[in-house]
Amino acid sequence: MKQLNIWFYAGVLSLIWCSAASATTYVDPNGQTTLNLSEKGNNRSSFYLTKVGNREFLGNIKVTRSEGAAGSYYYSGTFKDSASGPGKKIVCSGDITIVTRQVGRSSQLGAEVTWKVKAGENCSSVGKTVKVNLVEALPRANASGDYTSSNANTWLTETAGSGTWPLWRITSRDGKLNCRQTPNGAIKQVYSANKDKIFGELRGTNAIKIEKGQPWLLTTNGCYVRANSQYIQPISLPQ
Repeated sequence: MKQLNIWFYAGVLSLIWCSAASATTYVDPNGQTTLNLSEKGNNRSSFYLTKVGNREFLGNIKVTRSEGAAGSYYYSGTFKDSASGPGKKIVCSGDITIVTRQVGRSSQLGAEVTWKVKAGENCSSVGKTVKVNLVEALPRANASGDYTSSNANTWLTETAGSGTWPLWRITSRDGKLNCRQTPNGAIKQVYSANKDKIFGELRGTNAIKIEKGQPWLLTTNGCYVRANSQYIQPISLPQ
């Protein structure tokens, strides 16, 4: 079977924090496959975009069962997709499973996604099984320690593609972090490492603004913190 470039999206996500808290994003090493999985709450509907050659398959996932095990979590359900673009109509459907667990001895989470194609219209994959191993798409700072839109927009939103990672912790040496009204402007409030987490603004695709060559992260409190690993680092989701 041809290798599938699959974009999975968590179901019915809005671009506000309450949705971000219950979903996380997984990718493969080359970034071709992305999964945003709803892992908390009652919302278990998801959808994905699969690219095969010059065709894109937009599909829905309905998770019907989920349960935890030692060090992992298991989801199973059904999927159905259809192709867009030139050519004849193609529809594929079948069963899907997703297993999330820590990757080796690291704190990074991984997701093993398997779907079995059982039926469809003009679907050449009927009877085949596809498996993809993914890892959580935590942003990685550049050589200067900065988080920019190019390395921090790794959290997949439903309606607008990739957005800035939604949850961060404070790494300032003194445990305090100023949040400013504008980038490098007047202080609006001060975050404390022992009681606060930083939530990136998700009502838009990019919460990071560059000011005089330095990136700043817009928070849900309507103020900006310096987007550098000296001050903040992404937190694994969901919490």
